[in-house]
Amino acid sequence: MSTAIEMSGILAHYDTLGATRAAIERLREAGHTDFDVFSPFPAPELEEAMGIESSPVRRWALIGGITGFTTATALTGLTALAYPLVTQGKPILSWPAFFVIMFEMTILFTGLFGFAGVLFHTHRSRKQLSAGYREVFSVDRFGVYLQDVGASLSEIETLLQDTGAIEIEEVAA
Repeated sequence: MSTAIEMSGILAHYDTLGATRAAIERLREAGHTDFDVFSPFPAPELEEAMGIESSPVRRWALIGGITGFTTATALTGLTALAYPLVTQGKPILSWPAFFVIMFEMTILFTGLFGFAGVLFHTHRSRKQLSAGYREVFSVDRFGVYLQDVGASLSEIETLLQDTGAIEIEEVAA
């Protein structure tokens, strides 16, 4: 039985946002794209450095809003046509009376579709955090975790040290 520990990745700790961003940019220049970044607060600079364009959840919300508005228009309009009730000579399809229902269903569907998009795109089915996560990343440090570094371990360690990593550790599988 072998006692060697199989390494699954390398984890670098940073104490500043700028150093973390520099590390991400250098890693991407070196051709590495499969890495996780941990931050104690939301940092759009890190998303930009990672090449993340924008959240796809907003498309889900737009589709939900359009679906809600269309559903409300069909519901109110077809109900009024199916059960015509002429009141004081008003038209059967009195749109101003339907605006409240259209607005409410647009907001409802936007919220529901947006929530579904968040669940879909955050992969809530994952049962565990990344192997590189440490509690200090939720307090005051930033982290960059590279998976399956393979033969280029010494090159990556040198690159991470050059970008100002305060601690580098090998993460076991």
